[in-house]
Amino acid sequence: MKKNFAKKAVALMLSVIVPAFMAVADQAEALQKKLARLTSFQASFDQTVVDASNKLIQQGEGMLSLKQPSLFRFETQTPEPNLFVGDGKTLWFYAEVLDQVSIFDAKEQVQKTPFVLLTSHDPKLWAQYNVTGADELFDITPKDPGNAVKKLSLKFSGLALSQMVVMDSNGQNSTFDFNLVQYNTPLASELFQFAIPASAEVDDQRVK
Repeated sequence: MKKNFAKKAVALMLSVIVPAFMAVADQAEALQKKLARLTSFQASFDQTVVDASNKLIQQGEGMLSLKQPSLFRFETQTPEPNLFVGDGKTLWFYAEVLDQVSIFDAKEQVQKTPFVLLTSHDPKLWAQYNVTGADELFDITPKDPGNAVKKLSLKFSGLALSQMVVMDSNGQNSTFDFNLVQYNTPLASELFQFAIPASAEVDDQRVK
């Protein structure tokens, strides 16, 4: 049961739009250039989750940290403490209430979601998504119809992210409004590592 919870949580987190081809390519390039200038990002967030009928499901708070290339730390404080940490190779998910750590191959898991584009310049990854928008609002949709994330919307205030909206395959929307934003400031590499608590149950999902 705990293993299923971890998998669903990772899918939800990681589960943490298209005109003419040339126009799409230009829009994707515009977003890539904007993100390339965002070498690091850290902010607290307020999260609101609604279902397909816009009924409120959950509200929460947390902290997001990103650093080029491929480093992230996503921590929820309410409604319950959970932590996702990725160093580009390994993804740790720590469910504090259960005192359980699940370990995943970061490339295998993160690359299945448009979230990876926030810290990756890999053209092979960008080729898997359609990008529309300009200036301060972009929508990213997977070309794979089986992707659990149907749309990722990014809203910027200047160079920094101000809002992120994730729509999943069930029509559920998770909106993250960012506060106390800091960007292009030094972030310690240790922030993107995870020391497994001695008491924690470990579920290693990586292929040996």
